[in-house]
Formats: sequence, structure tokens, C-alpha cells
Amino acid sequence: MKRLRLIYIILSFCLPVFAGSFNWFSQNDARWKQERLGSSRSSIGKSGCVLSCLSMLLNAEATNQHMTPDRLNEWLRKNGGYAGNNMRWQIPGEIDGSGLGLELVAQSVKRNDWDFLSSQLDAGNKVIVKVAGRRSHWVLVIKREGPADKPASYFVNDPGMNKYEERTLAYFGGFKSARAYSGNWLDEQAFDLESEIFVVPVQSDELFLYDIQELPHPADVFVTLKNKLPVEISGYFILGLFDQDGSFLRTVDYEYAALEASGNLDLLYELPDLKPLNQENQSLKIVYSKYFSSMPSMTESIELIDKGIRNYTNSAEQLE
Repeated sequence: MKRLRLIYIILSFCLPVFAGSFNWFSQNDARWKQERLGSSRSSIGKSGCVLSCLSMLLNAEATNQHMTPDRLNEWLRKNGGYAGNNMRWQIPGEIDGSGLGLELVAQSVKRNDWDFLSSQLDAGNKVIVKVAGRRSHWVLVIKREGPADKPASYFVNDPGMNKYEERTLAYFGGFKSARAYSGNWLDEQAFDLESEIFVVPVQSDELFLYDIQELPHPADVFVTLKNKLPVEISGYFILGLFDQDGSFLRTVDYEYAALEASGNLDLLYELPDLKPLNQENQSLKIVYSKYFSSMPSMTESIELIDKGIRNYTNSAEQLE
């Protein structure tokens, strides 16, 4: 059995409808809203919508380190990313080297240019748009579901919100202009669990040792993960415990790993107590994050699509 010093962490977050599949930041976050935007007199909280959208993109791009609006603001300030408080749109793509990750690939200044928006999303790109109905506010379009010429078909991450909620371009009545970026995006589609989550308990002839000391029955947990991107993915692969309604309860164990381009990775965790699975109908899932924190946010993490759990507790079958 694997023996590790486990870190138990209670995580106070819930899973938004799909923000967990693509990063969301608020420009009004207390961690950075008061910071000066570039060298201007304005702050991130007042004028940092473009900065926040670009931070979402960079944080969801596989070849970049964990990115937040304050970190990106500092880098842009040092690398000519601003003209006053206006963004120089091509500069953020240079943060990881030209041609290696995020790149500005196209733009449109035509109002409600649905052909541009739909074609860019179909090509796998993400688009930042200047919305209608406001003097100057930008949001990140992350996906389309529905007819290409309907604003309600386009889901957005709006950095102007204090708390995440699902929105589409219909909320703003369309858009005025757009910038499209390419990248290797970290979302549920970037990973594939090649196997079920295998839960293998202590051998039956060892259980009496735990019973004598009135200790819970532990188990090893195995899963095989595939990287579906053509670039390396590195970060924390967290084994989380979820309740019957799919809400996250706590971290069970985690591994930091670098998963090579288009490669497979075998992950091994320790589950210290089988009771939540066998008696409380709770379940295990894998969550990916670029960084590890005692209070990680699921708007910056990804719950991987699993193939179920194979629990060997009450079976003579053993994992070979």
C-alpha cells in the first residue's frame, strides 16, 4: 500500500455551470482591483476588463504558468503592453515566446459579425469582444451552443461580475468588435481518463491490524490519464471527494505531474478511509489545477470527465 503524509483540506467552493471548464476572473477581485492599470491613473477594478479577459486566456493556455490579472498587469507594464491604459493586443502573446502559446490571430471591427465569431470558435480559438450597450466593456466568448447568428448562442465569461453567473451575448444585445486568439486550451477536452478510478483496499489478511487499533480501512486509488494536447501539461491532479449531488467536499490526495504531449500518465493516490464510498454514497473524481492552494477556486480548476469508480472492497476481483 502507498503510504503518504496526507494533507486534509476543506475547500469552500462550488461548481458553476461551466466556469470550471474555462477560467473566470473578476476585475473587481479584492486581490487586485485597487492596483493601477499599467502606468495610467485608472485601476484594474475600473478599467481592467481586457486585462482580466486576457488573464483568463493565459491561465487556460497549457504552455503558460498560473496567471492572474495582477501578475499579467505587472508583466505588461514591464514589457510595453500598454499605450496609456489601452492594451497593445499582440503583446500578451509574447509572454511565453512567439509561436509557442497564446497568439492574436484575427480581429473584426464590424458590429455583430457573427460569421467572424462563429468561424473563430469553430477553429478552436477564443474571442474577446467589445459588447453593445456599454461605452467600453469587453468579455470573453468561450463557446457557442445554437444558431451562429443568435447572441443567445454565445456564452461568455464577464470580468465585470463580482460573482460568477452564466451569461450570453444576449445579455448585452450583441457586440461591437472582436479579437481572436489561438492556443492550447486547458478544459475538459484536454484530458481523457483512460480507465475507471480503481479503488483497491488493504488485503483482507491485513485488515485485523487496522481493526485492533480501531483505525479506518484505507485503499490505494489508481487511474490512467491521457493528455490530448500536442504540448506538455503540468500541474496538480487532485483526488476529490464529492457528495451525491456532485458537490465538492474535500481533497483526499494529490499529485503534481508533468504529462508529456499526447502522453499517458498513471496516477496513484491513497484513500485513508473507505467509509465515505461504502456507507455514505460519496464518490471520487479527479480535478486539475495549475497551482495548489488550501482554498482553490473551481473557476480556475477543471473537473475531469470520469468513467466511474471500480471499488474492489466487496469483490474477490483484484487489480493486476
